[in-house]
Amino acid sequence: MSEQSPFLTPTGSAETKAGETAANLEKLKSYTRVKLAIAAQVRQLSEILQKRNSQPRAAQCQELMVKLAEDRFTLAVLGQFKRGKSSLMNAIIGRNLLPTGVLPLTSAITVLRYGPRERLVVRRAGWALAEEAPVQQLADFVTEKGNPGNAKGVETACVEVPLPFLRRGLEFVDTPGVGSSIEANTATAYGFLPQCDAVLFVTSVEAPMTEVEMDFLRTIRQYVGKIFFAANKTDLLDGNKLLQVLEFTAATLRAHMGGATIRVFPVSSRLALQAKLDGSDHDGFARSGLEDLETDLVDFLTREKSGTFLAAMVEKVVRILDEESLLLDQQMAGLPRVASIEPHTNQSEWADPARCLAALTEIRAALTALRDEIAGREPSAPPPVEVSPRAQDNAAQPVIAGAKGKATQPDITRELRTRGCPVCRHIAQASFTFFSQWQYELAYNAHTRAVFADELGFCPLHAWHLSAISSPHGSSLGYPKLAERIANELAGLAATPQNAAKQVLALVRSPRTCRVCRLLHDEQDIYVRRLAAFLQDGAGRQTYARSQGVCLRHLALLADAGANADLARFLLTAAARRFEELAEDMQSFALKHDAIRRGLQNTDEEDAWRRTLVHLVGEAAVCVPRNPDAEI
Repeated sequence: MSEQSPFLTPTGSAETKAGETAANLEKLKSYTRVKLAIAAQVRQLSEILQKRNSQPRAAQCQELMVKLAEDRFTLAVLGQFKRGKSSLMNAIIGRNLLPTGVLPLTSAITVLRYGPRERLVVRRAGWALAEEAPVQQLADFVTEKGNPGNAKGVETACVEVPLPFLRRGLEFVDTPGVGSSIEANTATAYGFLPQCDAVLFVTSVEAPMTEVEMDFLRTIRQYVGKIFFAANKTDLLDGNKLLQVLEFTAATLRAHMGGATIRVFPVSSRLALQAKLDGSDHDGFARSGLEDLETDLVDFLTREKSGTFLAAMVEKVVRILDEESLLLDQQMAGLPRVASIEPHTNQSEWADPARCLAALTEIRAALTALRDEIAGREPSAPPPVEVSPRAQDNAAQPVIAGAKGKATQPDITRELRTRGCPVCRHIAQASFTFFSQWQYELAYNAHTRAVFADELGFCPLHAWHLSAISSPHGSSLGYPKLAERIANELAGLAATPQNAAKQVLALVRSPRTCRVCRLLHDEQDIYVRRLAAFLQDGAGRQTYARSQGVCLRHLALLADAGANADLARFLLTAAARRFEELAEDMQSFALKHDAIRRGLQNTDEEDAWRRTLVHLVGEAAVCVPRNPDAEI
């Protein structure tokens, strides 16, 4: 079967091709945007579930993140035992690859996935690492003969093959048939349904639409919106008898699906595979009926797969939300937990069920808006701004220790023992505290990201300070909303670019308006006033005289804060003496270095060069302009 590409355009004029290319690119951008929006909601939900110790559902969220990252679309072949599911898959791929026979397959999932070379990757229950084997050994893992009762504990057997049909993230999955004597097969098939994005449901003309199949189909519809129907083994019936069976099958499915339009594809996987392997039996392939099914599958994969994939992902997230919300409702009502839902160890801010439900409601509202967009409907309300419970208590900013003088009173005597500038050290600690908390908030608190984007981030210096303490992953979580804000601003400026330079520069946060600059400027003023008060008596000045003193910038602020000529004289005298000592220490260090007498160097001499720099310009980690309007 040849694969069509959604990126190929038919022949025509250059204008037509350009228009179609632009339309395809716009669809791709829209798809990517919605996919990333879904991922943001999954990430937020996962954070809540992990904090609440809801590990099974947190693991489900992680699997959804993997599927989104890989663009992995799962098309599963489902049906009753011995309906020819594996044979039909072999016919579609044109290879006698999957084992078939009279005995049922064992309770293992077989996945066909694209790979540059053929190989079999087997995952077993309880094994941390996957096992690689030749594709020819597949039957040893997934058949009752090769693996009776699934004694080998196989969970999935993934066959990687370089088939164009499987490119672009398609997983073609063979599942055990339901209704056989092996109960584990039925359980495995039902258990795989949450992972399905679309389904090829296979019945046969021998005994179409049994009660087992109808029950199975009812459950499938709870998880999957897109279902293809195939009636296999048409080569076993002729003429009117085949027509009657097909009409009965279609009528039964229409009634079961609430009168929806149903197309049942009559196929003979045996004839189709024989024709493909022969390569020249065009009549046999036509009689097999597989061409119509393949055409419909390819059309779906090129035109509808993206929307179906996104819609399926939304429904999977909503299902996880429903399960967690049920538990929270029970906790609030004081009802006993359902046995199938594990108890939680409530942690930190998520100990309150009402608070958690409010957060889940926000996620649900965002998912509802995304669901409407995928379906092409106008959202009933604009998507709400992401708000986490922690942010609701701090609408303006995350909790910042040390801001506005609310920290514990500093121990001036102890802090004067530093070999640098005590004011710089205090500001550096306030800066570290801020960035330590902000980098986490920015990564995991949606409201903080919204505030960050609204404020256009930080000034250049503090943007790099933040990046130094953040991980690439944290930055990648925290900065997209700001980048989107800048993109929108620039797109708006492009319409009237006459005064672009000034408007673009306005998008770069200046020290005057940078949140961190303001915070550290306030911390600096508070500490300088406290230090000036400390120096008002003799004991304080004696302690200061034994210290390294402060840098020139903070010396000026300290002298001004004291508003006292006697204090200013004391500070200047102490600073002059300190710089004289620094000059002597550096010269002694250089002399002993040149004389190859480094063992004679003392501690003061060894770090004199650094202390000189600190007292000239301040600590390297600190840059707080004295004037909020000043540039750095």
